[in-house]
Amino acid sequence: MNDNPSRNREDAKTPSLWSGLRHGRKKLGVFAPLRWCFLACFLLSYPAFAEESVTYAPEHCEFAVTFPSEPYTSRRCDDVAREKCYDLVSYTQVYAMTSTVNFRIICNPIDKDVAKQFTPDIMKTTLKAMTRESVIKEFDTSFREATGYKQAGIVGEGQVGRTPTVYLGQLWIAEHSALSVEAELIGEPHPEADKIFSEVLKSVHFKSETEPPAEETNKPVEETDEPKAAD
Repeated sequence: MNDNPSRNREDAKTPSLWSGLRHGRKKLGVFAPLRWCFLACFLLSYPAFAEESVTYAPEHCEFAVTFPSEPYTSRRCDDVAREKCYDLVSYTQVYAMTSTVNFRIICNPIDKDVAKQFTPDIMKTTLKAMTRESVIKEFDTSFREATGYKQAGIVGEGQVGRTPTVYLGQLWIAEHSALSVEAELIGEPHPEADKIFSEVLKSVHFKSETEPPAEETNKPVEETDEPKAAD
């Protein structure tokens, strides 16, 4: 089960992408670069979730994210009148009481004109505003554009209490929707935690890309009694 008391505490204190748009050191030591190298190896391979994995891909969202099991969804509102609301999808898993994986996902519809306004600089600025309370040291920011969407990313180190974190934030923009991804790897290195952290990030994709639908990916191949055609 992925419910964890720390999840609600972290969600409550972390500003959303939409809050960041409006307002638009504790060292990890030698452990940090070694861990990033380890994670990079995972990120170069295709995600391999178990059959019980769950994909978040609402109809209004042009992107999809796959989790090892059912994530937690809560309704959040940025105004007192509760007219500007969105779904916050979070997934938290603790390993050996020393390492925690934490994800926060938001996907909201946007107008085509708004999507055009997201230049590389604006996307990077938005990410920095979104992560200003989570990142204490920034390692790198990036931007890439492909057919139908553009994506900016930020990598850094953070801190939860006295515990160091590896932090990765992403902003994906398509013609009709915007997806924000916040991923934290908290605490000591743990092989399973590092693997899940990387696999969830690798699963994020633009729905129109040439990739089998998530609900079909894990289905076994159905056998048939029909004879095969002769060569």
